[in-house]
Amino acid sequence: MILSEMKEQALNQEFYHYYNRLSKVQKESMLSLVKSFLEKSDEKTKRVSVKQYNKELEEAEKRIGEGEYVTHESLKAEAKKW
Repeated sequence: MILSEMKEQALNQEFYHYYNRLSKVQKESMLSLVKSFLEKSDEKTKRVSVKQYNKELEEAEKRIGEGEYVTHESLKAEAKKW
């Protein structure tokens, strides 16, 4: 068995150990949380079309050409003020 599969199996066992100790209300709450987490994760990983990607690149290049950007040095200086 591959090490990563063993680690996943151990995680699953630990998850089920704790899951089985939850009350019905806690399980329902946890299910809602997991669904919410996955929905947000799916939103972040949606792919854009090549046309949309190229449009975003053109817009970014235009902003850079107009001087609308932050240099690494200026960002480091700003971060020191936080």
